Formats: sequence, structure tokens, C-alpha cells
Amino acid sequence: MLPYNQSGVLPGTMVVKSSELQMFLKFFSYLSQLSCYRHIMLFGCSIALPQCISHRDRRTLVLPCQSFCEAAREGCEPVLQMFNASWPEFLRCSQFTNNTGTNAENTPLCYTPRHARGKLCECSSSTGITSGMVML
Repeated sequence: MLPYNQSGVLPGTMVVKSSELQMFLKFFSYLSQLSCYRHIMLFGCSIALPQCISHRDRRTLVLPCQSFCEAAREGCEPVLQMFNASWPEFLRCSQFTNNTGTNAENTPLCYTPRHARGKLCECSSSTGITSGMVML
């Protein structure tokens, strides 16, 4: 269970293709085992299963903030480089917004660990479940 109760995909907004979801979650599970960034699973899950907020006839996906991505990259890229790997291009942080405000419906414009403070985070695929408490 993620710290929000609705996730979804809107046409043209997928960062992770459904056919690649299992591999994507394995990648983040591996990074989590390496302890390179304490919120790495929350970051991965918030990309794979972004929060979906419905308001009247509109649905909005809330993807991670650019600053959240940069913190994850700064923590994990040095670890990846030890294995001759680099931060994946499909996770380039410039694709995310850094506007941490809210819109007219009081919906966050992007997602950070602050939005999940003290909530249980669990992200699953057919290979298993990874979970943890988000503490700041």
C-alpha cells in the first residue's frame, strides 16, 4: 500500500511501461538493498504507480518532484558507478516539475517524501513486496 489510495495512468503520461514494471521494481528493490537513499523505494513506486487525484471530471497524476529525483540520483548514482552503471536516462530529473505548491483543488503538483511522512509505504509486483515507514 502506498501512502495514497488511488494511483493510475493517464494516456501519454507513463514513465514506466506496464511490460517493464516488474524489471523497474526489481531495479529499485536492488537500490533499496544497497541503502543508497532512504526513500528510494518511495521514489520508484511514485513513478511506477503515481498518485491519481480525481476532482469533479478531472483526473491528475502526481509524479515525484524534481528535487526528490535529484536526491535519489545523488544518493544512488555513486553506488551505481561502483558497478560501472549510471543513473538511467529514463529517470532524468529534468522531466519532473519542482513546483511543490498545490493547485486550485488543493492537490499537490508533485510528490515528495514529506507527503508520506509517518505512513506505511508498500509497493508490490508479482516478484514480491517492499515496504517501510516514511520518517523525516
